[in-house]
Amino acid sequence: MDLHYKQQTVVGALVLAAIGIFLVGTIWLSGRSLTAGRAIYANFTNIGNLKRGSPVRVSGVEIGKVENIEFRAVEDVLVRLSYSDRVQPMSDATARVVSIGLVGDVALELDPGTSGVALARDAEIKGTVDGGIGALGADLGSQASTVLKDLHDLLSSGLSDDLHRTMVAMERVMNTFGNANRGPTAELTGAMSSLRRLGDRLDSTLSNPGFKQALTNLDTVTANVAQMTAQLTTTSARLDSLLSAINNGEGTLGKFATDTTLYKGMVDVSQSLKALLDGLNKEPGKLTVQLRLF
Repeated sequence: MDLHYKQQTVVGALVLAAIGIFLVGTIWLSGRSLTAGRAIYANFTNIGNLKRGSPVRVSGVEIGKVENIEFRAVEDVLVRLSYSDRVQPMSDATARVVSIGLVGDVALELDPGTSGVALARDAEIKGTVDGGIGALGADLGSQASTVLKDLHDLLSSGLSDDLHRTMVAMERVMNTFGNANRGPTAELTGAMSSLRRLGDRLDSTLSNPGFKQALTNLDTVTANVAQMTAQLTTTSARLDSLLSAINNGEGTLGKFATDTTLYKGMVDVSQSLKALLDGLNKEPGKLTVQLRLF
């Protein structure tokens, strides 16, 4: 009997514990707070995707949850939110619904205010909804619609025909360039082939032993030219010395070049010889030969 009683007691305790866990889980899933805290009422004209249990944040830190949402009239929605005792709302406090994800999740961003006057009990603060990604998408959609309309108007003004003609002309140009049998591509291919053959010939010429011997002979000729240039320089120096000596009257050539007496004597001899030759031409048989014996 005692054992049966103990079993019933254990079963009853487990059932009560399960009920308690169920109630706590239900309250937690509904977004209600399990601990005593303070509450603020925020008035919204539109709460967007805000729902019971959405987080309440201050400076990006979660400090509470949305406890209840009450629809009172059109553009009049009262939201009750709980917050931590660490935050003291002022009379100019505001609440703003902000997006926190790409799938429509939102949070309630609480601004405690800075007026220095504490918020009265049961007072309502003003609530707004941030445009977020939805508003941005709507704005982009509006801009896209405007651009498409302008593009449609532009194409309707005859630009489409001009674009078509331009595309046809570009297609003809590309076909001409892409033809491997004619056009610039064929000429470029032929030029590259000629250049390749020229490179092969140049490689063959450079590897020819005769060309290497010609380069060796060219080096020898260059050395000989250098030696000849040195000899020519020496000869030029000697010729300069000789001309300087002649100008100074040194030696036979110098005396002949600078002594007028020798020049006059040569002139007289030349004149006498000329007179003798003229006489012989006039009287060829008249030639006096004198022989003297000592």
